[in-house]
Amino acid sequence: MNEINKFTKEFYDRKTIELAIKAYSEIAQFKITEDNDYYYCDVLSYKHDPELVLNEFSNYVLGTMKI
Repeated sequence: MNEINKFTKEFYDRKTIELAIKAYSEIAQFKITEDNDYYYCDVLSYKHDPELVLNEFSNYVLGTMKI
Protein backbone atom coordinates (compact mmCIF):
# COMPACT_ATOMS: atom_id res chain seq x y z
CA MET A 1 0.00 0.00 0.00
CA ASN A 2 1.30 3.44 -0.90
CA GLU A 3 1.65 6.15 1.70
CA ILE A 4 0.89 9.79 0.85
CA ASN A 5 2.06 13.04 2.42
CA LYS A 6 0.40 16.30 1.45
CA PHE A 7 1.91 19.77 1.61
CA THR A 8 -0.12 22.96 1.33
CA LYS A 9 0.92 25.29 -1.49
CA GLU A 10 0.32 28.27 0.79
CA PHE A 11 3.44 27.31 2.74
CA TYR A 12 5.56 24.83 0.75
CA ASP A 13 7.13 25.22 -2.66
CA ARG A 14 7.58 22.43 -5.18
CA LYS A 15 11.32 22.98 -5.62
CA THR A 16 12.00 22.28 -1.94
CA ILE A 17 9.89 19.11 -2.05
CA GLU A 18 11.72 17.94 -5.18
CA LEU A 19 15.09 18.54 -3.47
CA ALA A 20 13.91 16.47 -0.50
CA ILE A 21 12.81 13.67 -2.83
CA LYS A 22 16.29 13.68 -4.35
CA ALA A 23 17.93 13.66 -0.89
CA TYR A 24 15.77 10.69 0.16
CA SER A 25 16.25 8.74 -3.06
CA GLU A 26 18.26 5.99 -1.36
CA ILE A 27 15.67 5.60 1.41
CA ALA A 28 12.43 5.79 -0.55
CA GLN A 29 10.97 6.34 -4.00
CA PHE A 30 8.40 9.11 -4.38
CA LYS A 31 5.95 10.39 -6.94
CA ILE A 32 4.85 14.02 -6.67
CA THR A 33 1.48 15.24 -7.93
CA GLU A 34 -0.53 18.35 -7.22
CA ASP A 35 -3.89 20.04 -7.36
CA ASN A 36 -4.82 23.69 -6.84
CA ASP A 37 -4.10 23.62 -3.11
CA TYR A 38 -1.65 20.81 -2.33
CA TYR A 39 1.42 18.89 -3.42
CA TYR A 40 1.06 15.16 -2.80
CA CYS A 41 4.12 12.98 -2.24
CA ASP A 42 3.23 9.38 -2.83
CA VAL A 43 5.79 7.07 -1.23
CA LEU A 44 6.01 4.15 -3.65
CA SER A 45 8.67 2.08 -1.92
CA TYR A 46 10.82 2.43 1.18
CA LYS A 47 13.55 0.68 3.12
CA HIS A 48 12.23 1.58 6.60
CA ASP A 49 8.91 1.85 8.39
CA PRO A 50 6.65 3.94 6.11
CA GLU A 51 5.35 6.12 8.94
CA LEU A 52 8.92 6.93 9.99
CA VAL A 53 9.88 7.73 6.39
CA LEU A 54 6.91 10.08 6.02
CA ASN A 55 7.59 11.85 9.30
CA GLU A 56 11.29 12.31 8.66
CA PHE A 57 10.66 13.37 5.05
CA SER A 58 8.20 16.03 6.24
CA ASN A 59 10.72 17.25 8.82
CA TYR A 60 13.40 17.44 6.13
CA VAL A 61 11.17 19.47 3.80
CA LEU A 62 10.24 21.86 6.62
CA GLY A 63 13.86 22.18 7.73
CA THR A 64 15.05 23.14 4.26
CA MET A 65 12.36 25.77 3.64
CA LYS A 66 13.73 29.27 3.29
CA ILE A 67 11.26 31.19 5.42
